[in-house]
Amino acid sequence: MNRYHESMEHCAPPPELEERLREAVLSAEPMPQARPAVFRPKGFVRKAALAAVLIVLLTVSAGAVVVANWDAILASRFGAWAASTPMGQAAFQEVHVTSVCDDVTLTVRQALVSEKTVYLVLDYQLPDTVDREAVQQADSSPSSDHMIVPVPVDYYLTGDFSWEDLKAADQEKWSGLDWTDYTSYGDYTHGGNFLWTYSLSKHSSGSSGQVASQGYDPDTNTLTYLCSITAESSDLDFTQQPLTLLVSPPVLDIDGIETALADHPALLTFQPEAVSQTLTGSWQEDGHSIRADVSPLAISVEISGGTPYRKIQELKQDTSLVLQDGTVQLVSALTSGLTGGGSRGGEGGTYTSASFTTQFRELLDVSQVTAVRVGDVTIPLA
Repeated sequence: MNRYHESMEHCAPPPELEERLREAVLSAEPMPQARPAVFRPKGFVRKAALAAVLIVLLTVSAGAVVVANWDAILASRFGAWAASTPMGQAAFQEVHVTSVCDDVTLTVRQALVSEKTVYLVLDYQLPDTVDREAVQQADSSPSSDHMIVPVPVDYYLTGDFSWEDLKAADQEKWSGLDWTDYTSYGDYTHGGNFLWTYSLSKHSSGSSGQVASQGYDPDTNTLTYLCSITAESSDLDFTQQPLTLLVSPPVLDIDGIETALADHPALLTFQPEAVSQTLTGSWQEDGHSIRADVSPLAISVEISGGTPYRKIQELKQDTSLVLQDGTVQLVSALTSGLTGGGSRGGEGGTYTSASFTTQFRELLDVSQVTAVRVGDVTIPLA
């Protein structure tokens, strides 16, 4: 079966999408000037990008195909066919932001964005002093005895600070940290650094993130990663402020001997942008409430007022998507990964309130989704 043609038959934009996209283009405001270490698109660039998405979406709906220039890493994660779908076009962002942090250089090439989820392709250019041959051998080795431990990435909701600001505030702390040992640097990255006030973990009830290695290029001395972050909080919107990445050094592990490939963290900020595709819905009755948020990238569900669930996984397994044609699809069959939590105290040790967030394995065509069903409660989406 041709997956592309199949997807085209089922991903036509909803009737109101054209007007919503036009409003997004016309209402786009100029971005503030960036500090020297961070490039952010100006207003006219953002309008042009949104207008391009509008043209592509309308063209695709009319039968012609225009394919976004997705990086091969994004195409590998979601399938090359996804780039030409309306949801793939609306979530796609050409970023190409670079931050020089002394002897380390970070670059975000491209991203897929929704209000609560960001996937990004990250390049980490190592210091010239590293042994490129050793790094290449470890990267290509099939043995777990020779490997490069992926970089830890922490996220902050701010664009007000540059690499120079971080260095001036925290440089003295770095010399006392062992970047191969989380027990040494963990307190710094999770509470003791200059940016901590703006940490995503302080502005969201939960979040799930992944960093997947995509290989090493010895010619450019660059490690590449596919990173993702999904926030659980219903109040958080990644597109409403810049997103700052604090990236700790990668670690070379050869026969159990670990060597940090840099002696300091690195910092990069960019502004996530996308045409909104997120659907939301809520239900309330007799002191019980449920809220659901669904984007092409992820789903979040919050329930309060008492639940029958003893495990968060049970809540996920009891959640389904209701499609326009009346079919019902289990969320657990469409997603991977899980973050969540809640408060206990119910009868038999059940949660009185609970929530979860999980990412879809493939881009979800939200135009085909009408509701989320939790147990026997159906929550219409809009």
